[in-house]
Amino acid sequence: MNFTPTLVSVLAFVIFWIALYLGLRRAKIRGLTVYPLLLIYRVGYSRPAASSSGVRWRAARLYGLISVPLLAFGIGYFFYLSGNLFLLRYVAKVPGAYNEGFVPIIPGITVSLQEFIYILVAIGIAVLVHEFSHAVVARAEGVPIRNAGFILLAFIPAAFVEPDEGSMKAARRSSRIKVFAAGVAANVILGFLFAYILGLVTPALASGVNIVGVQAGSPAYMAGLRPGMVIVAVNGTRVATLSQTLAQLTRIGAESNATSATVNLTVIYNGVLENLMVHKAAGVPRLGIEVEQAYRYSQLVSLLVAMYIVNLGLALVNAAPLAFPLPGMGIESDGGQALRDALLALGKGWERAGQAVELLTLLILLSLITVSRIALP
Repeated sequence: MNFTPTLVSVLAFVIFWIALYLGLRRAKIRGLTVYPLLLIYRVGYSRPAASSSGVRWRAARLYGLISVPLLAFGIGYFFYLSGNLFLLRYVAKVPGAYNEGFVPIIPGITVSLQEFIYILVAIGIAVLVHEFSHAVVARAEGVPIRNAGFILLAFIPAAFVEPDEGSMKAARRSSRIKVFAAGVAANVILGFLFAYILGLVTPALASGVNIVGVQAGSPAYMAGLRPGMVIVAVNGTRVATLSQTLAQLTRIGAESNATSATVNLTVIYNGVLENLMVHKAAGVPRLGIEVEQAYRYSQLVSLLVAMYIVNLGLALVNAAPLAFPLPGMGIESDGGQALRDALLALGKGWERAGQAVELLTLLILLSLITVSRIALP
């Protein structure tokens, strides 16, 4: 890791928050609350409960009903993933397991600044849809919206809606759980939708194989291959995807330790098309290159991937039954609120069980945080 950009990013982040905190504390803007690393702004948005049983409100109630099993799926999938990761990391102690886990989004450290832009756009859309879903289902279930607003937590933007507390408590338990589940369900649906879109568009946008690394002294290095080159043909056969490239290299013996091979790679580098001959001797297992898929309209693909990752990640974290303590307040996940409400149906004594689950889930989440690079296409 290059520590100079990392240090610059950290210093810029600290200076930004010091200036923001001091400046906004003095400004005393109505609806704005500022803590260190946390900004909350309430916009004064309010809406009454649904006053009719029209088609859109019936659809909203149906959506709320469908949301409950999707929330249950999210809770189960969170514990399935985190349980497997925990066992691999701390029980089986599998090499490399510490590189897998929940990755915080830190510009310049876990994501590049360019990738951070795509992720910010994806977070903004995902959060707005998440909170809008809460608001619509709440109104359909007879709960008015008292306020709404925006949050800046460190460098991550978010939004929120505040249902009327009295009406929320007076609502049926099933209605409250539907409201809690609605946001998670929206992100699950969006995540799978963008996965489907990616499956449709990426094959058509594949434009070759991008070389991201070349092993020093390897046949590829000796032939003049360098990172940044895009392979578009192997021995004159056009290749657009990783699988096509691997199939061609395997066919001519370039991926076998037992055979020698001479490969004519057609590459594009700085807009220039050229052919490079790579000679691999028997006893050398591979050409010595690291590659990734290249795309036309790579910005569009990066945004689609960010939408897929962010929506499923947001659904997973919100479904996890946990609570985050913050200065003067606490943030409880949708899954935490739904689980607590469901356990209270068994009696008040079960409230402590819900709190224990939330604490355990938070500890599991924190134990599985890893600082690894997030790479978008």
